[in-house]
Amino acid sequence: MPGETPGDQEPPFSYEKQVIETADGPIVMHFLEIDMKSNRVGVKPVTSHRTLFGYEYLSVMARNSNALAAVNGGFSHPNGLPGGMLYSNKILKTPATGNFPVLFLLEDRAVIADASQKIWLQSGKAISDPVFFNLYSEYDGIYVFTPIYGSSDRLEKPHLCAVVRNGKVSDLVSASGPVSIPYDGFLVSAVGTDAERRLRDFIAVGQEIEIKTELKTSPPLDGEYVSAYECGSWIIRDGVNVCPDSDGWVGTLLTRAPRTAVGIKSDGALLFIVVDGRNKDISIGVSGPELADLMLERGVTQAAMLDGGASSEMIIGDTIVNSLSAGRERLISSCFVVFSKE
Repeated sequence: MPGETPGDQEPPFSYEKQVIETADGPIVMHFLEIDMKSNRVGVKPVTSHRTLFGYEYLSVMARNSNALAAVNGGFSHPNGLPGGMLYSNKILKTPATGNFPVLFLLEDRAVIADASQKIWLQSGKAISDPVFFNLYSEYDGIYVFTPIYGSSDRLEKPHLCAVVRNGKVSDLVSASGPVSIPYDGFLVSAVGTDAERRLRDFIAVGQEIEIKTELKTSPPLDGEYVSAYECGSWIIRDGVNVCPDSDGWVGTLLTRAPRTAVGIKSDGALLFIVVDGRNKDISIGVSGPELADLMLERGVTQAAMLDGGASSEMIIGDTIVNSLSAGRERLISSCFVVFSKE
């Protein structure tokens, strides 16, 4: 079994395949369980190309991360931008939306909680209104772009831009196209007449400025998290199946399909499940409520949906262990990897 070590020491992670025969056909499930108290392995979210945009195959992300195991992540926008909170390497990459639960990974445990986040800019003279943070511009407003966003703010429209280097505003420029993001700072881009006025009133060249953030969770976190990743809908909460009939990302959850979810067991272990589907000879898949019931049978007390369908994929070592519904890997924007701490 993957993760096993010599002697009596328990393996830090394990993989199991299970098949259930039903009147409608087989259901094939793949379970990846990680001991969060282990000092030998850890779990973290990884994005494609080390940025917030674009797609890669899970096998490529796993190989580039020297992963011991990997599972597809959650949902993203069409351009590959994550659908909600992403925090890793002590860097906030995208904030919590307040719409879906977030998986928080601490040093020795995992927590799934509702989360909302406020981000604003603070200078010596004023505090700005909340800003959009590393979010592709679709509306008028004030946007903050850090280097993880990419090489530029990607704005193909007129805007006012403050260039911040080493905590100070180095330049204030009007632009009609993309502006480069400094490697040693960030950009503040104002789109729209009102936003430009507010930015000019708030900021000046030479002024010190910093990004401030406030995260609220329910239940409250009682420790410092290492990573955070926003999932899809709750499907298990406090040991109860709470899977909704539909989800804002995938629509109905009542049909059988390939699905991926993440949960926390009563003993604190982190459990990923991938269920194969869309092939009556191999696996018919599951609905969202059925997926929650299957995880409850495994002792899961908290769980949330991840991306499914052709994105559902699990890799153990160098091997794709599940049956890909499209017959090949699908490009995805993010994943979870199990990595060695040793």
